[in-house]
Formats: sequence, structure tokens, C-alpha cells
Amino acid sequence: MLFIRVLFLIGFLFLVGRLIYLQVYQDSFLDDQVILRSHAEYSLLANRGKILDRNSNVLALDVRSYSIGLDFKNIQIDSVQVKAIEEILDKTQGSISELLIKKNTGYKEVKRHISALQKSQIDALAIPGIFFRQTLRRSYPQKEISSHVVGITDIDRNGLQGAELVFNSILQGSRGMFIGTKSSGNKKIEGTRTEPKHGQDLFLTIDIRLQSIAFEELQKAIKETGASSGSVVLIDPKSSEILALSNYPSFDPSDRRNITDHSVFRNRSTIDVFEPGSVLKPIAMSAIIESNLVSLTEKIDTSPGWIEVSGYRTSDFKDYGILSLEEIILLSSNVGMVKLCRDQDISYLREYFTKFGIGRYPVNLLIPAREGFLPLATEFTLRDKVSSCYGYGLSMSAIQIAQAYSVFANNGVYKEFSLFLNDEASVQPYEERVIQIDTADIIKEMLFKTVHSSNGTARNARIKGRTAAGKTGTAIEHKSDTLSYTATFAGFSPVKNPRLLAVVVLHGLKGDDHSGGRVAAPVFSKIASQSLHILEMGN
Repeated sequence: MLFIRVLFLIGFLFLVGRLIYLQVYQDSFLDDQVILRSHAEYSLLANRGKILDRNSNVLALDVRSYSIGLDFKNIQIDSVQVKAIEEILDKTQGSISELLIKKNTGYKEVKRHISALQKSQIDALAIPGIFFRQTLRRSYPQKEISSHVVGITDIDRNGLQGAELVFNSILQGSRGMFIGTKSSGNKKIEGTRTEPKHGQDLFLTIDIRLQSIAFEELQKAIKETGASSGSVVLIDPKSSEILALSNYPSFDPSDRRNITDHSVFRNRSTIDVFEPGSVLKPIAMSAIIESNLVSLTEKIDTSPGWIEVSGYRTSDFKDYGILSLEEIILLSSNVGMVKLCRDQDISYLREYFTKFGIGRYPVNLLIPAREGFLPLATEFTLRDKVSSCYGYGLSMSAIQIAQAYSVFANNGVYKEFSLFLNDEASVQPYEERVIQIDTADIIKEMLFKTVHSSNGTARNARIKGRTAAGKTGTAIEHKSDTLSYTATFAGFSPVKNPRLLAVVVLHGLKGDDHSGGRVAAPVFSKIASQSLHILEMGN
């Protein structure tokens, strides 16, 4: 008994001594341990601003999601449960098993941005050692319809493309913070909280109703004609605001896992440049009319249906004989344009092309775009000069063709397009009178007859119950020894007071039906008819 008492006394004295030692010599260590176990520091996520169309329809927003992780020290899971989780998360079979073998301690995030449904399915398995963290992910309700103009973000919701990238700084906001103490249950007890600063919403000039129409009709046309790709641009000529920028092929920005062809990310309407073909003829004709070298009543002999310049032959569809200026546009005579342009001064002609936006970077657009190609005046040969008048030897994008045709719709005034409505994103558009009102009226009349005359190349662009004006274009593409065609139509409606301007482009056509009049003009008719009906109904 004495021995046991002495033993307990020694143990008691040891504990007292240890307590004194810790209090005197290890005070800072204990404080650090208390702080370590009770200190709480949490990042508070900021909502990224929404992207909306002109009528406040949501194109991009943040939604709640979850991250799933494994606590390897406490995980209790069998092979059946592992397989079930892999199926729920759409993970490769055996991937979680490999993690469990490699890791003995610590915490590992398995997957980010899982849905609430996936979380509930895993919760139902009641597996110890599986934890979830609430987070945010970017969602795009319109999916592939508006993906190119809206853009995409990375897994951390930082802008990578389109409007998401250009206005990342105003969309992303800044995180908040909670610093304080927590209980043993990891619950916040007290502390200081800095609220997150949520991102600012961004409004586009896009009308998602018209964007949807353009996308659906473009998709149908590409599948029916066998084209490789295409673009549609819709503009409000009065405000010069872009109502739709549509491309196909497209992609779902909310689900990019299985994309192998990265060209689908390209905004073809602003990036892809090509020889426009005959849609350029009205632009060249306006320069020819204002040069005063040719009378408005001039007649041009296009027989025998071809002409040779600098050893290169240019042909028409057939021998049209003697044509007026109007008939040259209406029938799209290449020979007529060659004869009209042959005596034009190249510096004068090039200056007019530049005024219409050819070879100029669309600065006010803000999203990535290309300026196209327009050679210097010193680089033009005689052959280059005459071929440029029917759309070869220079290049434009779909948006640049629309910009050029807006001059005719706006009675001769060039006004830069805009895509954003926010004060931070909008600047005063550049305006310049490019051609005289009388010249614009003459060209509009030519474009009207090109659509409404019985022998006009744009007959298929007619809109029931409305007037329309426009021009077709067909250009040959040479890529890797492969011959294909680009078909284009550019036009507006109604003619006297245009409410809608549209450009339709189809690339990679290889069948017999490859002309702008046969394949692009009907797409314009369908899109313009539906879109004008919506615009007339209002919001």
C-alpha cells in the first residue's frame, strides 16, 4: 500500500511539475495551439456579374455547385461504393481506387463543380470521410446559341473568350473574408466579416430572340447544303447596334469536355476573313458613280461574256450583251465591272474601299476581330484593280460586309457598330459620310431591283409582304488542293426605312448549288421575315 501511495504521489508531482513547465516555459506554444484549433479564416466567394441581352434575358450567370473531396485518414469505403461514386461523377473506372491506394493521410479534392443532384446521390451512400464544399460555377442558359459572343470562363470563373474575357475586370468582382474563431464542430462563433464585392452585370446589344432565329436557320442551311461552316450577322441600321452574331459549328460553353475540334471556339463572324465576291460590286459601283468618269446612262457591252486583262480571263454566267449600270449589278456581271473599273484611279478606288471599312480594324466592336486585307495602292496591278471591283484580291469578315452595307442603309453614312450597352463598355461610335445621299439612293434602287426583278440574282431573298434590297456573292476557295465555294448575301429591309440589316455567309460549299443566290439568299429571307415580325411586335 505504501508503495502504491508513493507511486501516485510521484505521478501527481510529475503532473504538477509538467503543468508548471508548460505554463512558464511553453506559454507561447500553448497559445499557438489554441489559436490553431480555434482560428477560423474563410474566403467568401463573390458572384460574377451576369451577362444579359438587350431585353435583360440572361446569357451567363453563376449557379451554386459543390466540390467533393476525400479525407484519407477517416475514409471508410468499399469497392462497390467506389464504383458507384465513379459512375455518379462520370469518372474513369478505378481512378478513385488509385487515389485511395496512393494516399494514406491528408485531404484530396476529387472533382469540382458537381451538381446538387450528384451531391445528394453521394450523400445517400452515407460514406464516412467524404466531404463537400459549396462553390460557384458559370452557367450559360442559351448554350450554343450565343456562345461565341458571350464567351467562356475557366474553372475558376476567369474570362477566357468573348465578352467574358474582354470585360473580365468588371464582371468578376472581389472576394470577401471571415476571420474569427470556431467551435469544435467547425462552426463560426465570432469574428470580423468583409463582405464580397459582387461583379457588375454586363448588357449586350444582342436580342436573344433574333440570335436564336439566326442560329436555327443557319444550322438548317449548313446541314441542307453540306457547307462546312457559316455565319449570320444582324444589325439595327438606325442605331448601328448588333442584334445577332451567330456561327455554326458552335459549342455548349457549359459542357466543353468532349470537344476535339478547337475551331468551334472561333467567332467566325468577326475572325474569319475571305474574298467577298460579288457582294463588293455595289461598293465599287458607288465609287465609280462618284468618280464622274462614267455617266449614269452609260451602256457597257459585255459580249462575248468574257474579257481578258493581263493574261487572265474573267467570265460572266453567260453573254449578257449590252448592259446599263443597274443591270450590271442586277445580273452581277463581272465583265461589266472590269470594264468600268479599268479606267479608275487605284488610289481613288482604294480610298473608297477604306471608307467602307475594308482593311480597317473594327475598333468599337471590342471583342476579338480581324481587319481583313486590302493591298496598298502601290501593290495593285491592273489585274488586281479590276478583280477587286468584283470581290477578289481583298478579304473581309461577315461583320465588315455588314458594316459596309450599313452605309447604303444609312443613306451614305458610315457608323461604327456597337455590341455593349453599359456606360463603361460603350463609346461614341465613329461616323462619317462616305457617299452622297443621291448615290446611296441609286445603289439602294439597284439592290432593290436585284431582289425584286424577275431576273435579279437575289430573287430568293424576297420577303413576303415587305421590300428588301441586297446583293449576292459567290467566291472560289482554294485550300490544300481542294476547291470549294463561299456563298454570301448582304441586304436590308424595308428598303425606304431599314429596320434590319443582315449578312449570311456559308463556307465550304462543294455541290452544284453553291451560289449566293441559291443558298445564302433564302436564309436571309427566312431570318429577316421572322426577325422583322418580332421587331414590329416590340418587347
